Amino acid sequence: MDEKTAETLAIAAGLEKAWANHRADVLDALATLAAHKANLPRATNAAVEPVPAYRLAPRR
Repeated sequence: MDEKTAETLAIAAGLEKAWANHRADVLDALATLAAHKANLPRATNAAVEPVPAYRLAPRR
């Protein structure tokens, strides 16, 4: 993810101070999110959104 997109996401999430003071940490968190996004499947029924928008698969 490019830095401009990361900045936009951080500001949209209300992380202006974190972006200004801890940019590397915010970028690491966004990289972690991108790495795990495939493990958080979207709900198949739109009527249940946004409670929750993402669910972890049950442990086996």
